[in-house]
Amino acid sequence: MTGSSSYRKSERRRGFTLIELLVVIAIIALLVALLLPAAQQVREAARRMQCKNNLKQQGLAFMNFESVHGALPPRRSTRTPKHGWGPYLLGHMEQKPLGDAYDLEQDFYAPDNQPLIKIPLSVFTCPSAPGNRLITIIDQAGNATGAVGAAGDYFTPNSVDAYWWPANRRAAAADTTNCAALRDNDFQPLANITDGLSNTLLVAEFAGRPDHWIKGRKQPDNSGLRWANWWGPWAAYNSSIFKTWSADGLTPGGPCTVNCNNNWGIYAFHPGGANILLCDGSVHFVSESLDRDIFAGLVTKAGNEVLTFD
Repeated sequence: MTGSSSYRKSERRRGFTLIELLVVIAIIALLVALLLPAAQQVREAARRMQCKNNLKQQGLAFMNFESVHGALPPRRSTRTPKHGWGPYLLGHMEQKPLGDAYDLEQDFYAPDNQPLIKIPLSVFTCPSAPGNRLITIIDQAGNATGAVGAAGDYFTPNSVDAYWWPANRRAAAADTTNCAALRDNDFQPLANITDGLSNTLLVAEFAGRPDHWIKGRKQPDNSGLRWANWWGPWAAYNSSIFKTWSADGLTPGGPCTVNCNNNWGIYAFHPGGANILLCDGSVHFVSESLDRDIFAGLVTKAGNEVLTFD
């Protein structure tokens, strides 16, 4: 009997008490709390690297286009047929079959191009931005086109609103014909970029459309977003005036240069900054504290600014 009693006591001792279980659960919860931010940082680092690689691929496509045609492609075709810069690059990156099928003789939202522009292209989409975004395309006159396009998260500048510069410099920076690296309806020879290819912005993150984002917060609707259903699809007019914003991101004009408001300007979903592509094909991560003179100087191709944005 004594042996049997000792055996049962030994069996009972092998289990955990309630207090021991609670301690184990608390330790596991603590480990999860400690490891989760680190895991999230690793995932974001991978997404940021993929976003950087997207811009590198775009940069190579621009250089390949320039090598074939002797100039950079048009920023956008504002005359019929209407296109953004994205379709011009398809044949110069790993999208040649799509480029061959795409008809540059028709509007990007034309019925023949509709099945193509609905295809999400990872090279035009930053993985840090919300995924699976389709945009119902409404033209600049507010007319429904009947087309739907997959979103793109990269824009090229039309000009920059350097409101704090002297009047003559501000006017030159606001000149959409002569300010930026690309031109509307025309090809741009690299020789015209006299500030230097490594000092001139070609493409920047401009993410999140058709939703409206301000300082990392999605707005209740996109009624305050300029041409929310026209800009945004990768085949559309993905170009804009670049502006600075108030510190809260609500009002154009102010000290905020990066990740302020995806209405106009550089906007990304990376903590602390955004990726940009320069005309020499290099990609850089610019901080949310980017100086506004450097921000504006990057946009101008011939402003003679001295830049040290790194």
